[in-house]
Amino acid sequence: MSKTIKKQYLKALNRQLKKELAGSSDAAFVFYPLGAKPKHATGVAASGPADADVLQIMDAVQARVFASFGGSK
Repeated sequence: MSKTIKKQYLKALNRQLKKELAGSSDAAFVFYPLGAKPKHATGVAASGPADADVLQIMDAVQARVFASFGGSK
């Protein structure tokens, strides 16, 4: 994925997550490894500790957004 696509992907993840959580959590997606710039990111991760319910929502959001990006790397 190009740097631009990675940024768009992260933005789409967080936009959808915010809609689904409706303010019930401060969870967010961040580039992995933590602190990585888009150019060096190898994936995404949760921004911090999250309970099992939030992690389940994050997993579902990531699957849908990934599919909308064509499921390509």
